[in-house]
Amino acid sequence: MDRQVKKHVERLLLERTHDQLIRLSEIDMRYWKEVRFRLYDLNDNIRWAAVETVAGLMQRWWESGKKEKVRNYIRTLFWSLNDESGGIGWSSPQTVAEIIMHIPELADPYASMLIAHTFDEPPLVKGALWAIGRMGNIAFDSVNFFREKILHVFQEDDGETLGLAAWAMGEVGMKEALPHLRLLQKNDHDVHIYIHGEFVQKTVGAWASDAIKKISGGNDV
Repeated sequence: MDRQVKKHVERLLLERTHDQLIRLSEIDMRYWKEVRFRLYDLNDNIRWAAVETVAGLMQRWWESGKKEKVRNYIRTLFWSLNDESGGIGWSSPQTVAEIIMHIPELADPYASMLIAHTFDEPPLVKGALWAIGRMGNIAFDSVNFFREKILHVFQEDDGETLGLAAWAMGEVGMKEALPHLRLLQKNDHDVHIYIHGEFVQKTVGAWASDAIKKISGGNDV
């Protein structure tokens, strides 16, 4: 990879200059390859900015009539979730969700496919929960279909998983999660979640209380 391109991409991602990076990715494949590579960056700020940039580029392609090109890329994200791919697509669930938020009509079938491909793979569950929360109401039907599998994560004792699950259920509005959420309200494990361009930190109990309010319309705590 061209060293100058690599540094340029890193700087633009850290600056969250998505539009400029999208334009560069359209005209120079070196930029597009580097952005894709950064989906697996260890720096959280770079990785999440890459997720958003990829989704923005997919929206640009979609609106310009390159719909099959978008679908093909989404298929590569799903492929990366399979053992046969030779790796694990750590950021693939989040990227698929972000693409769906940019192109809502792709929720069918990809929201259901995302859940089906991830909840049987422990390393992918946290990313899948974030994806569900990001999609929110758009994914309600898919979440409802897989609700037993999803609600099973409340049996975990990992604080980050529980915080993500609480937030996600609140964003979707899943009433069946309420009994699980009430049990978490005194959990003081701190969890940070990436929401709308920033990391928000609260205790699991606070995430659960917020979710209860959202699901119950503020009438149940």
